[in-house]
Amino acid sequence: MQIAARLGVSPSTVSRALRPETAHLVEAERRKEILDLAERQHFTPNPGARILRKGMNSTLTVVVPLDENIFFSEYYGRFLAGTLHAAAARGWGVHISTLRRTPGTGFREAMQYLSLDTSGVIYLGEPLSPADLQGLRGYRRPFVMTKAALPPDVAVRDLGVPVFGVDNFAGAQTAASFLLQLGHRRIALLLGPAGSRDAYERKQGYLSVLEKNGMPPRPQWVQAGPFSAEAGRTGMTKMLEGEERPTAVCCASDEIAFGAIHAVRAMGLHCPEDISLVGFDDGLWATACQPALTTIRQPLGDLAERAVSLLVEAATARSKIQHPVLNEMPAAMVIRESTRAAPAASPAE
Repeated sequence: MQIAARLGVSPSTVSRALRPETAHLVEAERRKEILDLAERQHFTPNPGARILRKGMNSTLTVVVPLDENIFFSEYYGRFLAGTLHAAAARGWGVHISTLRRTPGTGFREAMQYLSLDTSGVIYLGEPLSPADLQGLRGYRRPFVMTKAALPPDVAVRDLGVPVFGVDNFAGAQTAASFLLQLGHRRIALLLGPAGSRDAYERKQGYLSVLEKNGMPPRPQWVQAGPFSAEAGRTGMTKMLEGEERPTAVCCASDEIAFGAIHAVRAMGLHCPEDISLVGFDDGLWATACQPALTTIRQPLGDLAERAVSLLVEAATARSKIQHPVLNEMPAAMVIRESTRAAPAASPAE
């Protein structure tokens, strides 16, 4: 075995180091040397057992969060469907995996083990820490990641790996501008979770438009929580229990908007007659809910196509993608039934 010969160790030591279940039997520094060399050589164990094309393993891996509800998610479901379609069109297969981190195993080492059985990784998993991202520097396997996995304060262009995502900031600006054009002056925000880059960018987009027009939302009209219907119900209820209600709400996801619509009905009000709502996603349920949801469309199929294209290009070239860039796609507005002009009796701010 070339790795064993290069490092002057036994093949059994290499074999143990390259198997997660036995890696703990190899001293940490030696294990790191073996993994780093395997990464540089694009080593794949047992290549004869793989379906190979042009001397490479024609599969890619999508890393998703360890969540029992992952396949019920609009976001992950649509992205994974797009990935399967884009890979199949190229004759490639797709593995769906979580990132296995054993005690004492850092992010880079976990990625190295995952990469042994694939020609490229799309990271769609849990948000990464600054230490995790530092470990990516110099990573040699074909790898792309979603912008949603990054902390809000990380400079994307400094990471050294391709990052893809939707233009959250511009999409949120479009939503807020549309409500202003409809005459709304009391506009509230139902935001996503703290620490989420998507939530942060959407918040900044909403506020940039409202503050520029001299209509920042009142503190009680800004609620935040998970990207969930329950967060929408809870946040909307708090707003409606106040002395003065907003006439329109920007929701950081469709799930939040669905919960907000439920809360509006529970308070004896109507959408859009009393309150207009704009979501962010445009999944299948956006047209199935009542009223049909005005929302910002995330082009998840196009994002998946771009991610697969980058990986296949890098794997085929047997080299790292040379010029990492931020691959942002526009988020267009889809106008439906959940928005209308501001009520005539609504006083301007």
